[in-house]
Amino acid sequence: MKTTQQSHQTEIRVPTSSRKPRKSTILVLRYRLPRPAALALLAALPLVANGQDHSTEFVEPNAFDPLWGHATLYKDDLNPILEEFKLRGRYQGQYWDTDAEQGSQSNWEDRRSRFGFDAKLLDKKIELRADFQSNDGFSDFYDGLVDAYVRWKPKSWLSITAGKTKPLIGQYDWLESTNTQPTFERSQIFNQLGINRAAGLTVEGTQDDFSWRAGIYTNSTPATTADPITKISSGAFGDGEFGDFTGGVSYSLGVGYDFKHLLAIEKADFKLDWLHSEREAGDLVLSKYDDILSATFSVKQEAAALVIEAFHASGGDGTNSNVFGFYLEPTYDIIPKKLQLVGRYSYANSEGPLGIVGQTRYEKMVATHKALGDAYQSVYGGVQYFIYGDKLKLMAGVEWARLENKTAASYDGLTLLTGIRLSF
Repeated sequence: MKTTQQSHQTEIRVPTSSRKPRKSTILVLRYRLPRPAALALLAALPLVANGQDHSTEFVEPNAFDPLWGHATLYKDDLNPILEEFKLRGRYQGQYWDTDAEQGSQSNWEDRRSRFGFDAKLLDKKIELRADFQSNDGFSDFYDGLVDAYVRWKPKSWLSITAGKTKPLIGQYDWLESTNTQPTFERSQIFNQLGINRAAGLTVEGTQDDFSWRAGIYTNSTPATTADPITKISSGAFGDGEFGDFTGGVSYSLGVGYDFKHLLAIEKADFKLDWLHSEREAGDLVLSKYDDILSATFSVKQEAAALVIEAFHASGGDGTNSNVFGFYLEPTYDIIPKKLQLVGRYSYANSEGPLGIVGQTRYEKMVATHKALGDAYQSVYGGVQYFIYGDKLKLMAGVEWARLENKTAASYDGLTLLTGIRLSF
């Protein structure tokens, strides 16, 4: 009797991964398999499906990537000494036109122009940064150091920085890079506080959703700005870029909390910082107030974002009375990663009659009586057009501002701005 081995046609349905479960794909395979082999394959299907759940999103390359990539002169993560060395720089130019009751002016300004480098060493636990600035019109190609520091990250949650850097206060208006800020200028209340880069030592850490930071700084550090409010004499640079450490000393302390999980949104962050200055005669930075408090609240969900930041400064030097101010800055993406609407409302008041200083750019160039008063309001509206993200973008905006003065003419004016932001 002749025995024939039967083969069974078995249809196997293999689920394949899909980014959208509603459109899952069924791949139909037809093989002539012996029944034991077919049963074994069916039993393994859950493992196959789980292994395919990890899909990789395709990111379309940008035509500017190769050009910006030339700034990285060296990169090798396997090098135990030097992992990366890259150039860094920025150019921010803008045309402004201010029209007020006291008069009008307009001009083009090379607002910021900087060049330097970043380096990562020793398993990326050491970071070096140094850059310098030029001034408006490039009349001086070298106009002083901006950042010059060493940062050590002994742990993933801890970093220690020594050198010329930003004092740790004002998370958004000050600590965030101007490359990513959506307005042309920082808020009026921040600009009048006399905060600038200083030589010092800072420590920052994180623990779960909490963060903390502290710092100590020398007030003898020469300023890195030509703003009239913090302008120093040419002889001040005689003590070197880091000062002579003989002036007053300032301290900062801050805490933060990331609570996006509580609101179930993309970003929700709060920062509270305090800066205390033991001021002395002749100090070059951090010399206007004894104590400054800042609170920053920022949220983001999809196309919309909002920043609320407030400052309170006390213990002025006689001409600077206690002041309080805040601003609200919303943004909305009309076209994601391409076109963004920007708004800002600012308010500030002082205890004294002349405790508020109008914006040195560009209101003070037109305002009478040194742009002093006791209350300030402004409304800004503008757009950003991203050519290559924040690394290359065009900006345009208009800002109305009013500075109340009870003893003289108040300032009431409008400033139109257009400009370009470039960074690498």
